[in-house]
Amino acid sequence: LILEFLAKENLSVDAIFLTHTHGDHIACLEKLKQKTENPPVFVHKLEPIAGANLIEEGFEHEMGSLSLRSLNTHGHSVGGTTFLIRGPERTIALVGDAIFAGSMGGGMVSYADALRTNREKIMSLPDETVLCPGHGPMTTVGEEKKHNPFFPEF
Repeated sequence: LILEFLAKENLSVDAIFLTHTHGDHIACLEKLKQKTENPPVFVHKLEPIAGANLIEEGFEHEMGSLSLRSLNTHGHSVGGTTFLIRGPERTIALVGDAIFAGSMGGGMVSYADALRTNREKIMSLPDETVLCPGHGPMTTVGEEKKHNPFFPEF
């Protein structure tokens, strides 16, 4: 589906950013790299995979009018990363499995850390920030403050 979308929209891939390395998120990574001229891959240093550039919190990358910054949102995975993308129209957070619409990813490494990093790094973003989870529909920080039972304090 990714390759079909890229072809339909006439897009190219300059880099691949991984929120974490669970199998359901990287199953097609090698095929995607081969079909998109082997762009660089970026992943948190605590989840190294062969050939990837290892990053840590605060990593920044510019893409035309967009800027990307990494936030470590571990708990679901040891190197779980949220990529905050700021553009001319809105801010988007690619959150992987840290948080979902009305839910959150399991604390496979640490439930307490997952809750804490979600509160500190995701729920503290402006309400209009669009959240793009690894599964399920997109949402916003404001919607999650109103409806996510894992964060009743908001």
